[in-house]
Amino acid sequence: MSSFTFTDFFTRTSPAGDATRLQNHRSPCWQVSLLSICFWMLTGSLVAPSTFAQESSVDVFAPPSATIVETKLRQSLLNLKNPPADLESLIAPFQEATDVDSRLLKVVQIAASADPEIGRLVAQCNQPTLTPDPARIPDPAQWSAMMSRSDLTPFLKSNLALYYGRYLVERQLYDEAQLELAATDAREVVSPATLFFFRAVVAQALLDIENCRLALNQLLEKTQDSPLRYRSTAELIKADLDAFEAKSLGEVARLMADSRRRLDLGRAGEKVQGVQEKIITNLDELIKKIEQQMGGGGGGGGGEGGNSNESGGAAEDSSVKGATAPGESEKKKFSKDGAWGNLPEKQQAEARNIISRSFPPNYGRAIDAYSKKLANRPAKPSP
Repeated sequence: MSSFTFTDFFTRTSPAGDATRLQNHRSPCWQVSLLSICFWMLTGSLVAPSTFAQESSVDVFAPPSATIVETKLRQSLLNLKNPPADLESLIAPFQEATDVDSRLLKVVQIAASADPEIGRLVAQCNQPTLTPDPARIPDPAQWSAMMSRSDLTPFLKSNLALYYGRYLVERQLYDEAQLELAATDAREVVSPATLFFFRAVVAQALLDIENCRLALNQLLEKTQDSPLRYRSTAELIKADLDAFEAKSLGEVARLMADSRRRLDLGRAGEKVQGVQEKIITNLDELIKKIEQQMGGGGGGGGGEGGNSNESGGAAEDSSVKGATAPGESEKKKFSKDGAWGNLPEKQQAEARNIISRSFPPNYGRAIDAYSKKLANRPAKPSP
């Protein structure tokens, strides 16, 4: 079974109206400072364990109703340090949202309109992927600083984190996305199914089998009203995991793809080198295993009498009947007046039957034409 990747899903099932952000997943111009990455990893890793522990206590996740989402959004905007004066007019477009994904986008868009800092970072996420501007790609440190603001409610933080995490996944920035999505509270987001789905996608891409199975279980077994496209794709990912074998050629191929992705992003640090070392180690083990199997198979049959008899019989069969010594055959005399391709009729019929059974009809016609052409050529005079 060939592995199913997130790119397969996104090119087939991306929701309408969001095509600009979903064109090309690669963004080789993504560059951030080492300091900002370390800061973001530190802040993200401190939140993730408690988030998972809190989620594990929930039996069933369900998307909140439109009324609840609108109420929480209104409260979140009023809680901002500088609440918008035109609150009701800002919230009015939320009524246009018809499903969980469009509600998520509306929440983010409305928050971006109400707060300049949120608006600036969200606008950077919305630039076309085919023409990325490195200066406009959100800095993880700036995003983390915004998310640490005390005036942002848990509802607003969680949905902004889900939006940003999805943005990172779309650009194949899986390491950063895993940290962001792990710290996102599924109890606060507009669409728990979206969060679990993208967690599974990231874990599959990074060969994090345990967390991938956890996210798939939460999506398929513990989430109500999940969009069909998420459930269908999750089933494909689950089947792909079931067929996965550690230290196999399949794992080597996935590791190679991950290494290529990291290099395409302009990264060649310790993580990339670690992936490449694992590729070499796995290949070495596979080669040794094959060599052992080949060596064991050759030595195991050497002492068997039956095998020696078969070898002797094969040697006898290889000698030409009537030859005075091995490798010598009777010299045949060919007529100068003979024609190439003139087999006896019986043998010609047998050959045609084999050709008709084993090859398409045009093969037989081509061979007949070639034979006739050779038969009409005059024999060359002997030197």
